Amino acid sequence: MLNKCHFLLFVPCFFFSTVINAQQILASTGTVLENITYATFSKTKVQLDLYQPQTKGIHPAIVLVHGGGWVNGSRKGFHQMALSLAERGYVVANIDYRLATQAQFPAAVQDTKAAVRWLRQHAKLYNIDPGKIAGIGGSAGGHLIAMAALTGHSKKFSDDYNYPEISSELQAVILMGAGVDQVTRAENAKNQYVKNCVIFFAGSLKDKREVYIQGSPITHISANAPPILMVDGGQDNPGARYVDFIPKLQRFGIEYQFKVIADAKHGQWLKEKYLHSYVNTFDTFLQAHLH
Repeated sequence: MLNKCHFLLFVPCFFFSTVINAQQILASTGTVLENITYATFSKTKVQLDLYQPQTKGIHPAIVLVHGGGWVNGSRKGFHQMALSLAERGYVVANIDYRLATQAQFPAAVQDTKAAVRWLRQHAKLYNIDPGKIAGIGGSAGGHLIAMAALTGHSKKFSDDYNYPEISSELQAVILMGAGVDQVTRAENAKNQYVKNCVIFFAGSLKDKREVYIQGSPITHISANAPPILMVDGGQDNPGARYVDFIPKLQRFGIEYQFKVIADAKHGQWLKEKYLHSYVNTFDTFLQAHLH
């Protein structure tokens, strides 16, 4: 069931008892459609909240993917970023995905690609330009949206049940503090062990090297990759994750940008002090590629 909520800056949405499923607050800047099931895997339903701008016409869209090391977090944490992007004129699908404690790789990648297809399938209904869909993800969400973007031209990591006939291609992608090379990450860790990777990939690098390779965005860079923006915080080892990633983008002639948000630490893209800078950086990039 969908919950509909109109939004306005500084006006909160009040949550009623579980008997009342809908929440409505008058506002002037747009609409949030909550708890939309965008994909079903066996008996598991995966949901998103859809943020729509007030302005009339056809809009570009964004798939927004939360972080949490693949084992924690939810779309609700990205609520304010989704609002900010909708206010800039984007339809935003703020998604949940199956966490690795529930379903391991490639489940979360399948979910992310399914969200792209869901948006494209429902483009007419929600006034979306199906040829202008971007992805944004932070940390683990950045890894997932990078995997989706770099395999969007193919059926790899796509499921056979949730609009499989629809394209998963993204026209642009933005990565915030994203782990794009999980093999190198594990190799550089003590005893080559990263707990969240072991959960996500269902084993250690020693036992699952090929899975780690296939689960690394760097593996899937090709001439089909969309333009990529990488954004790091100034206190988040800026550029360290992309030491090998950027040269490979260059070899394939992929358009990319790398930006640093001064003083920000990992995950602080949601902090009020930095959110505006992040969203401005995103919008500048997307204006060039989705308009």
